[in-house]
Parts: sequence; structure tokens; C-alpha cells
Amino acid sequence: MALNRDATPVGRSDVLDLLHSRLSAGESVVVYGPAGIGKSTVLAAYPALAGDPLVLHANAAEVESGLPYLTLVDLFDGVSGDGLPRHLRAAFDGALLRGAAPVTAQDQLAVRLATLEVLRRLAANRTVLMLVDDLQWVDPHSAGVLRFVARRLAGARVRLLGAERVETAAGPRHADLCPAPTSELLLPPLTEYDTADLLRERFGPVLSLSTIARVHEASQGNPLLAVELGRTLVARGGTIGVDQPLPVPERLRPLLAQRLASLPAHSGPVLLRAAAAARPTVALVGGDGDAKVGLEAAMEAGLATVGPDEMVRFAHPLLRELVYADAPPAARAAAHEHIAARTDDSVERARHLALARPHDDEDLAAQLVEAATTARMRGAPAVAADLAERAAERTPAGLPGLAAARRYAAAEHAQAAGLTADAHRLASASLAAADDPGVRVGARLLIVDLAGQDQSAVGPVLDAAYADAGDDPALLCRVRHYRALKAYYDADIELADAELKRGEGEAREAGATEHLVSLLATRSLIHGARDPESIRLLSAAASLAADLPPSTESVHAAAMYARGRAYAGDMAEAIRVIETQRDAVLRSGTLRDLSTVLLASASIYARSGRGPDALRAGREGMRLILDMEATPGHGLVVGALGETLAGSPAVAAGLLVQAIEACSAAGDEDWLRLAHAAHGQVLLFQDAPDAAVAEFRKAQELERRLSRNDPALFLWHADFVEALAAVGALDEAAEVLAETRAVAAQLNRGVVQLGLSRAAALVTAAIGEPRGAAVGLAEALADAGDHPYPMEVAKSWHTLATLERRAHRRGAARSALVEAIAGYAAAGAAPWLAAAEAELSRLDGGQGQGLSETERRIVDLLLAGATNREIARATHLSVKAIEAKLTRLYRRHGVRNRAQLTRALGGTPSP
Repeated sequence: MALNRDATPVGRSDVLDLLHSRLSAGESVVVYGPAGIGKSTVLAAYPALAGDPLVLHANAAEVESGLPYLTLVDLFDGVSGDGLPRHLRAAFDGALLRGAAPVTAQDQLAVRLATLEVLRRLAANRTVLMLVDDLQWVDPHSAGVLRFVARRLAGARVRLLGAERVETAAGPRHADLCPAPTSELLLPPLTEYDTADLLRERFGPVLSLSTIARVHEASQGNPLLAVELGRTLVARGGTIGVDQPLPVPERLRPLLAQRLASLPAHSGPVLLRAAAAARPTVALVGGDGDAKVGLEAAMEAGLATVGPDEMVRFAHPLLRELVYADAPPAARAAAHEHIAARTDDSVERARHLALARPHDDEDLAAQLVEAATTARMRGAPAVAADLAERAAERTPAGLPGLAAARRYAAAEHAQAAGLTADAHRLASASLAAADDPGVRVGARLLIVDLAGQDQSAVGPVLDAAYADAGDDPALLCRVRHYRALKAYYDADIELADAELKRGEGEAREAGATEHLVSLLATRSLIHGARDPESIRLLSAAASLAADLPPSTESVHAAAMYARGRAYAGDMAEAIRVIETQRDAVLRSGTLRDLSTVLLASASIYARSGRGPDALRAGREGMRLILDMEATPGHGLVVGALGETLAGSPAVAAGLLVQAIEACSAAGDEDWLRLAHAAHGQVLLFQDAPDAAVAEFRKAQELERRLSRNDPALFLWHADFVEALAAVGALDEAAEVLAETRAVAAQLNRGVVQLGLSRAAALVTAAIGEPRGAAVGLAEALADAGDHPYPMEVAKSWHTLATLERRAHRRGAARSALVEAIAGYAAAGAAPWLAAAEAELSRLDGGQGQGLSETERRIVDLLLAGATNREIARATHLSVKAIEAKLTRLYRRHGVRNRAQLTRALGGTPSP
């Protein structure tokens, strides 16, 4: 049974998949980890996801662990002992407080035997899943019964899914309560992305990326602690500055403060220095005998450690936050002066001097400017933004223009780091005091950038920027680029083209190569479907960008070039370019550019048949957009594309509903048409063709109004035709098909022809000629050769199977389905693979084994005695994928283990 993803806790889908695989294969599982890591959440989520077993619940607790048989009382609440022999029934009812309590050893044996018999009877018709939380607190009487029955349930359909709190590196100690075989699963901490999702889900978009990163570090990926920290932050206003301590939750503060209070007085200064330093080595935070003694005392108390690298580390990150938060200002300043005097890193020296000296000082301000530049070059734009803002704050009052320029620099760094609220605040502050035209123009354009998809109100800002630019070609070319983008938003292509051409001339006059790259690339984008110079323009932009250091302009041009190569079917070049950009952007730490690269990567990977990569890039890119952009519609669309291909179509549908709302609110009709088209594709996959047609028609209306009809830019037109054929709108289907084919021929878009042949075959079949349709599609597949888009090939095989089945050619249908399944498997297209495998199973019915080629290979290796790991190596799949496929085979054939599957399949490998 498929898992219901709507009930999946944040960051736990892989864990639940693994649980489902192991439990379905007949194993019991103990999930273990420290307090707050989410064990109870996972256990609570699993029944709603799996759905079919009979679930018996028990939640043990420390305060109740002395109450005899309490866990059994919880487990068998509502379960009757009817049918048991009289003496066993009496003992069972007594243990469950329904009769006289068992007293003698014989009574206790009767309880064990009765429980065993009840479980066997329950499992006769249905799998039984005992769900026991906090195994370590199960009362001894219940534990004894569970151990007894666990040793005697071999062959019965009884599993136990338990959770155990384990604070050390050791494994769980209570796995013997579970019927064998039993596996142990250490629940991992959340990733930073998952922590961000969790905080956004609980509190909304109120915390900045840098604050979320600090919450993740302090919580060490512990969901409970992350939520506690988030709640405390939100209660105090949300986001905090780079050097402000995290507020320690009141629930934890007394315990941590008590541990710190037990230390001698000379531990305080050395621990404060360790809390203030980014990399607190013994040499950096020490300095005298008292410091050494104080550090040793903290180590003896288990509050700090010193590693082989001489780094001082707190036993928990929250101790570090508490030490710094509770220190008086004078003590903090002394700690920063101490570190600044001893560090050999210029960035750290400037930062600590600024924290120690909060007053005007031009020499210090100049050091901070230099440190900000260094931090940005190191790939730390958030640090650079903080340093540049501190430089502005320490600039003498008599130099307002210089302070404004420094604030603008800070705004640029903040934007690069994805700190959009800070970027807007700093740009606005800079604009209020700036007298330099370059600063004024830059600040205005940055504010326009931060408007995101919604460009409806930026006209006056651009007019002011144009006035500030005067006759300076270097500034004018930048302003014209933004004016062109505004015209494109307004669907005024002629004005956009005119602005871009003027901007190109001004950029060449000024020698502004970076801006020339952007202008050329944008012109290619705007006229991609009509301008014969489009490819030349984009190639020129990419060539110029290749000779530039990484910048927003070069990254955007390269991403556009990579997309262009993908639209043309040159997937190897598209992947090479986008992965090169990804590596460069990761080194720079520029999150704004990373989101650009990730969104392009998701699209390119999807076309290349790399489903898991597309899913990962789409999710990460979407998360960055959600955190950085006021208008996240485009990020939601790309995230949904990855989900549709390799994740959850249900999740994709939800994202696209949000995307349509966001794009509509922003007035971004270009991305709105893509959102409608993508939503139509998901609805078609979900077998809702009427709803799909409605979405496709909205996309078509926008496409015609905007005159953006290149069918290679987004592969949806064939699906539109398929949906129209499915609802009987055959004349409209033929019209859309003819129109799309004409545009594809005009633009030489051969990459879309196979999809259009697939759509044409469905129209032919709908008018009563499935055999002729099948012949035509088979010929198109033969002509496609080595098509650059693997999913187009797999979907065409899938459609051919449908046509062959309608033509009553079962063997041909089966062969086509096997090809589709192989294509979906190679692409990692999990939803499509599951649909095709289910169709093959229905097609085979009782006449065959219904195995795909991949499954047949797995079964052959299994029959030959191979282990799961050996099968994974031989099939180039992961062990987890092999476990999942075996689980599906077990369910399909009504068996519980490898031996039974071997018997069900005849016991001999295929020739």
C-alpha cells in the first residue's frame, strides 16, 4: 500500500519509507535516539501512512513504570478474550483489570499464554502491529509478557514498532520485547533544510535564513529543541542579529544556569571568550594560569571539552549561547578585545574590535570594509553584510555619503546571503543619505530586485533611477536592463527590445562587460521564440560570462544558456554548464545565485531523466525562494515539477495551487501560465482529465495573450491534447495539436515531436482506431532513436501499451509496458513507475507473474541466493530500493519473506 504523504512529518519521509519496507517484509523495528529527536512523532505518523494493519497502542511513562501490566492494559484496550479457555481468560482479564489480579507464578504464566493466544487469533485474519512508545519505561510485568510472546510468535503476522530513548552512542536495550526478526533504526537529526521547513510550518516566515541556521546549529537538528528555540525567538520578535545570542528557552535555562553556577569564578572569563570566538582554540581563549584552571574546571564538570585540534567546545551549543547572553556588556567587550589581540585572522580581528568598540572610528570602519570584502571572497556574504553595516555605523557623523555607500555595500551582501529584509532596510537607509549617483542607482535597483515577481509598483523607482543615472553609460545600461524587464512583465515586447538595444550600446561604451552579459541574455530570452539571433545572443552572453569572475550577471547568463541547450536537446552541455555554475556558486556562498542555479538544475535534470536529482534541486531551490522572496510563485512551480516526476504528485498539486495564488497576486502572467500548465499535468496524472483541461485552457489563454508559445520551453502541449482526447473534445484536440506542430516546425523544435506523436496517437484512438494509432506511435518511437528526454520516451511506451491493450493485443501491450517501466526506473520517476507496475500487474492478472524487467532480474538474483546488497550492486540500485521492490513483490504475491516468494515464483531463475 502506498504511503499517504499528506501525513508525513517534516524531514521523516525517508525514515517512514524504511519503516514501511521493513515492517511489510515481516520485521519488527525499534526506533531509537535522544529525547526530542522525534521518535514519538514518527510512531504516531506511521499508522495513518500505512493504513492496513490492526494497530495496538501503548505509551509507557516513567512515572507509571511501577504499575503492573499497564502497558498490556493500553495495548489490549478494547480487545476481548472471548474464546480463550476459562483459566486463560481469567488470567488475561485479571491482568487487564477486568477481574482478579494474577498473583501466583501459575497465574503469571497463564497471562503470558493468554496474550500469546490472543495475538495469534488477531493475526489469523490481519497483520497486527503493536506500537509501543518509550520501551525503556515499559513496566516489568508487561515486559516479561512481551518477551515471552516475542519468542513464540514465529510465523505469525505480528510486528512491534517501538521507540526507545537512548542518550549515548549505545544502541537500544529493549529490542528483545519485539517478535523476531528485529531491526534497529537510529533516528537522525533534521537537516538544516528540514529545520527551516519545521520552523516555517510552526511559526510562518518570521525567521531569517541566518537565524534558522543558528537555531539548527544550537538544536543539533533536534526537532523539539528547534521548536522551543523558535517559539522563544518569535515571542521576542523573531530574527536576531549575527552577534546577538540566541534566547535560551525558559524551560531549559534553570538547568543550564545551575550547571554553570557550580563552576569557580575564574572559569567565567575563559568560557565567555570561548562563547564569543568563532573558532575558540586554547591559545586564543587562554592567556594566564587562572584561565587554564578555569577551563580545566569546566572540562571536569562536563561542560566543555578540548579536542585534538585544541578547539574548545561546549558540551551543548545552548551552553555557549547562555554564557554569552548572561555576560554583562563590559565583560563581553573585554572578551572581544582579548580575542582581537590574539587572532591572526583579519576578518575576526575587525569583527571583535567592532564588538568591543561601539563608537565612531574611521580607522576601524576602514578595517571593517576590508574585512567585509575578504569575507565575501571567502563565500560568507552574511558575515560580509554584518561587517559592512558595522563599518557604516562606525563611520564618523561628518561623512554621511561614505556611510551611505557602506550601507549600500552591506545591502548587496545581505541580498547575496538571502537576507532580504536586511537588504531592503539597508538599501533604503543608504538611499536616504547617499549623494553619489552610483550608490543611489544601485540602491534603487536593488529595491526593484527585492520586489521579486511583483513588478507592478516599480515604475516610479525606475524613473527615479533613470534620473539619478544622468548621462553615465555605466549606470544607464543597468537602468535600461531593469526597464526592459518591467516592459516584459507588462507584455510590451517592443519597448523591452528597444531598452535592451540601447542598454547594449551603453554597456559597450562603458566597458561594462557584466551588464552587457545580462542585456544579451535577457534579449535572447525575450525573443527566444521569434528572433533568429536568439542563439547567437545567448552564446555571446555565455562566452563573455565565461571570462568573468562569478557574479550574479554571469550566473544568470550561464543558467539561461544551459536552459537553452536543454531546450535544443543538448543535455550533456546543459548539465556541464549548470553543474559548473553550481560548484562556483557553492564556493561563493551567494544564496541568491544558488537559487537561480538550483531552479535551472531541476528543469535540466528532469529533462535528462535524472528524477532524484531534479527532486532534490527543486526542493532546495524552492526552499531558498520561500525564505528569500516576497513572491515565491516561480520557486513553487519548479518544486512541484520535481515532485510530479520523482516525489509525490499530491504534494505537487498542493504546491501548484499555492503557486497559482502567488503568481496571480504578483501579476506575473508568465509564471502563472506555467503554474496552470503544470497543475494540468498533475491532474491528468491523477486521472482527473476534466479538471486538467480547465487548467490547460487557462495556460493556453495566457500563452496566446503573451505570444510566448515555444513548445520546447515547457513540455505541456502534448498533455493538453491527451486531456482533451480523454474528455471527448476531439476537434479542439486536433486544433491544438496542429497549432503546436506548426510552431514546433517553424522553430525547429524536434525535441517535442515524439510527445506530439504520442498525443496524436491518442486522438486517433479516441475516434475508434486504436490499432492504427499504435502502429503510428510505434513508428514514432523507432524514429526517435536516442531521444534526449528519457521521460518522453518512457511516457510514449506507456501510451503505446494503452493503445495495444485497446486493440486487444495483450502481448504487445505487455512488452510496451515493460519498456515504460524500464524507462521510469532508469529515470527514478517513482510515481510513474508505481502506476506502470500496477497496470502491468492488472494486465497479467492471474496469467503470469507480472514482473518488470528490473523485478525479474531481482528475482533471478534472489533465487540464485544473492543478498540484498549483492542484488543492489548487480542492478545498480540502492539497498533501500531493493528492499522497497521486494516489499512490493511480497504484497503482490501475498507472502511475507524471501523463502515464500521463491516458492510463489516457481523456485527457478528465468532462462
